[in-house]
Amino acid sequence: MRYGFLGPETTFTHQALLQALAQQTAGEPAGSEEAVLVPFTSVATAATDLLAGDLDALMAPIENSVEGGVSGTLDVLAATSDITIVAEEIVPITFVLAAREPMQLDEVDQVASHTHAQAQVQGWLRANVPGAAVVPASSTAAAAKQLVTVPQEETLGRAAICSPLAAEHFGLEILARGIEDTPGAQTRFVLVTRDGRIPARTGADKTTLVIQLPHDRSGALLEALHQFQTNGVNLSRIESRPTGDALGRYSFSIDIEGHLADRRVGDALRGLRRVCPIVHYLGSYPRADGRHPATSEATADAAYDAAHEWVMALSRQITGR
Repeated sequence: MRYGFLGPETTFTHQALLQALAQQTAGEPAGSEEAVLVPFTSVATAATDLLAGDLDALMAPIENSVEGGVSGTLDVLAATSDITIVAEEIVPITFVLAAREPMQLDEVDQVASHTHAQAQVQGWLRANVPGAAVVPASSTAAAAKQLVTVPQEETLGRAAICSPLAAEHFGLEILARGIEDTPGAQTRFVLVTRDGRIPARTGADKTTLVIQLPHDRSGALLEALHQFQTNGVNLSRIESRPTGDALGRYSFSIDIEGHLADRRVGDALRGLRRVCPIVHYLGSYPRADGRHPATSEATADAAYDAAHEWVMALSRQITGR
């Protein structure tokens, strides 16, 4: 198995992939074939290789507890219905400010990191290195790695925002720890494959969809959301993303509680398929937190089965067939 991830090594995405693989291989006999981990500079590039068959799976960040959805991943997922989410991982996020050589904070004149990381430490940066220029990097680990791949004289006054693991891996000096503005922040990652297989229902599941609404119809979003409400399906995330074909045209990326095999989820999807021109089903998979959704007696599978049998019994009484 070849797994892609947003690299280089020691990114939070790399940590999420290692976390997922550790769970998959738990209990397997010693000497089992090792997975091949392939770093990529962007989720879009990795997804292209996944669809081409050069990768078997891809780990990608989809949601941060501070910054919300990761637009690059959401756009890749919305662009195709040929990939399936099979698992999710949640990784605690903490950052350090690291440099190639020891220096005082007032000596730092440039800080590099991924834009999502920058957003999560901007308060600390303003308070502690207000004069430093903040520059983007493809990942937190890439920002750290760059400090050791350029001549030493070019790193004077330069620092990186990265994970403690990345700083240790690249042999950097840690100038400050725990610099995140919101302690306890987390990022959610999804493991994506192209084989179209859906993991079995566990009772503590999540389903991800991308839908597009009919053009210029008043109440179209309400009509789509009504399919969830009438079936007792709770949404845990909904975000809009531009479709790219015209101004004012958006798709909606949605996470719901439950599995395709749940009757209430299946009926909600049937309703969506009737009222939305495009529905991308991206997978049902176990929740990382293991939490079971709260359901009422009316939305339990038994209630749907009983209602179906009642209608079928009535239908058998129709004459003239």
